[in-house]
Amino acid sequence: MAELVLAASDQGILGSDLRSGALVAHLEDPGGVQANAFGCIDPGCEHVYAVQANKALWQVWDWSKRPSYRASLPEKITAMAFSPDASLCFAGALSGTLYIWMMSTGTLLRCWPAHFREITQILVSSDGGFLITASADSAVHVYNLADVLCDAGAAKPFHTWSGHSLAVTSLAFLGGTSTPRQIVATGSLDRSVRLWDVGTGKPLLSRTMPAQVHGLSAGSSASELFVASGNGGLCSLATASFSADSCAYIGHTGAVHSCATAGDGSRVASCSDVDRVRIWETRTRQCVAQLHASRDVKVSAVRIVRKLPQLPGLPPFQPFQRMLVAAEEVPSVSRCFSGRESALKQRMGPYTTLPCIWQTNALFGP
Repeated sequence: MAELVLAASDQGILGSDLRSGALVAHLEDPGGVQANAFGCIDPGCEHVYAVQANKALWQVWDWSKRPSYRASLPEKITAMAFSPDASLCFAGALSGTLYIWMMSTGTLLRCWPAHFREITQILVSSDGGFLITASADSAVHVYNLADVLCDAGAAKPFHTWSGHSLAVTSLAFLGGTSTPRQIVATGSLDRSVRLWDVGTGKPLLSRTMPAQVHGLSAGSSASELFVASGNGGLCSLATASFSADSCAYIGHTGAVHSCATAGDGSRVASCSDVDRVRIWETRTRQCVAQLHASRDVKVSAVRIVRKLPQLPGLPPFQPFQRMLVAAEEVPSVSRCFSGRESALKQRMGPYTTLPCIWQTNALFGP
């Protein structure tokens, strides 16, 4: 299993080995990549997707230079994410509209004005039970996915967090199904980082940073939160206390746009316009590699992904539809349930047949 650093740039996606720093892939996209709308579709990371920065268009690569799939979108998309089993696609638009598609049929399941301004980031919980949207309108919404998929009318969040005064730029999960509760970190242009309890909706901690917050990434143990800020700093905060003795990773020139943490927490990647991508060792807080420094590219965001040694091949998913379809008219497809299984089975009944066991080749079709 290889860990790769994906860098979204104005020339496409650059993929590098996390340990050696060697460039292993250049997925070309001359239109540039939207910072919060790229990554891997499937858990095995066989297919990489990206939304173009200036067009209502998205592309998919199977790690070859040219995209294997290209399709138009209803409007300019600013954030995109997939469910853990890769059966649903969530997309947030410049207008604040949130779209949900079923990948195997291309069916548009839901579409509603979730925010007043552009959606900046979307997160889906590791158990597939809820999704979170952040926006330039300074609000963060938390939705129960089962309710969203079947309730009529505009979907209503079960929590709305309005503690920030300016645009919310980033979200990060702390913990998962193995922890007693799920906590979400939010960062904003108002220079604050806040922690929220998903279960109760209550704020837990808040910390004011020296500059605007552009990106967040949680360590594997959920005890450390990395913050990319506009003053050229990459800092780490202890999530238990948000203590003032944050550790600075010094080396970047100019604003740091994004950061990402390795699976074991031993390394963190960050990017800026001036010196591209840096890899840091978290134990010593030293820069151990600088990527793409010799390339004339602008890097806007980074991701760290785990690529499994599997055979390539584009899944047979369908082009996204632009019109909503009634539940009784949706074709029956197999659906992999996870997380809050009983609730999802009940809510997704009109859309699905029998639940299926995890199979990579069954995610995008019956």
